[in-house]
Amino acid sequence: MDSRPAPPQTADLAQVVVEEPDGGLPHSVIHTGLTVEWKFHVRAEHLLHGTCPVPAEMADRAAPQEPLDLTFLRGRNRIGILDQQEGVKLRTEGDPPLLTGLTWQPFVLPGTRVSVRWDTWRKLRLAYTPLDKPVVFGGTVVRYAYDPKIMTRELAAFDARVDRVEELVLIALRELGYLDEKGRALLPREALLRNTMERAQSERPPANKIDGAIDRLLSRRILTWEEGGVNRAGMLHYPARRGDTPVPLLCYTPKLREAEREELRDDVGAAYSMSAHRVAGHLMRIGHLGKEASPEARAAYREDHKRAGLAGPHELPRGFTYVRDHVRGI
Repeated sequence: MDSRPAPPQTADLAQVVVEEPDGGLPHSVIHTGLTVEWKFHVRAEHLLHGTCPVPAEMADRAAPQEPLDLTFLRGRNRIGILDQQEGVKLRTEGDPPLLTGLTWQPFVLPGTRVSVRWDTWRKLRLAYTPLDKPVVFGGTVVRYAYDPKIMTRELAAFDARVDRVEELVLIALRELGYLDEKGRALLPREALLRNTMERAQSERPPANKIDGAIDRLLSRRILTWEEGGVNRAGMLHYPARRGDTPVPLLCYTPKLREAEREELRDDVGAAYSMSAHRVAGHLMRIGHLGKEASPEARAAYREDHKRAGLAGPHELPRGFTYVRDHVRGI
């Protein structure tokens, strides 16, 4: 049991009171025969490794080898879908048993309270409870119920900027995906590190922090390793061609889903309040209009694609033009 004194209750910390004792394990377990429900508080290790603790009532009944379908919900009525994921698995070795392969949302911090329901037909639902009024905790906006003691104790060890570094890596990957007609980014690790640092407007994270973020994204399968090849001229290919020297490439493929009504309502009016902002360089389809890209657009794409260190030809794909990085809204 942690004998250290609790942090002082400031106005921010007093917004939420969590009465259940917390030892890092599932609590308030309800087993109905057809479902198992429990609650827990997210810890730093869950975020870093993409895991979730489960009670024995589930671990004793679920099949570890079978992938599970998982839905993240928000709202007290649990009707707002935040995310849906497939391929989550149960790991029963060790103590406690864990779900592995989760991808936690960027807003989730250590101490966030989660309610979980498992149906015996493999469906998992994880729900966050919104606060009546969002609070600011350690410079971060918190929108969902949390335990202030856990958040205070673990943020220092977790380093809240870890989320920021992962987000910087993901921003770089998404922007690099704009240069590919499939929205995919394929590049060596050192190229991703360089692109991430270039896109950090201020307070560039050190290389070891970016490396750690890449490792976490790999562990959660947001990033995967693929084998490409490089020829004598230094051109990266995927897949590798005959005579190429094999080279490991990081692969990011975006997963798209339809936005929920609640999410769309949250964004109402956002387009009318946007100030000047940067727009990353991107492909634009024009072939269906009977048009062709200008020589300037082809040259710009060739330069930007090559500078990014991406695998594949540096020539503009047929049917597209290229819009270079620019600022909109001035």
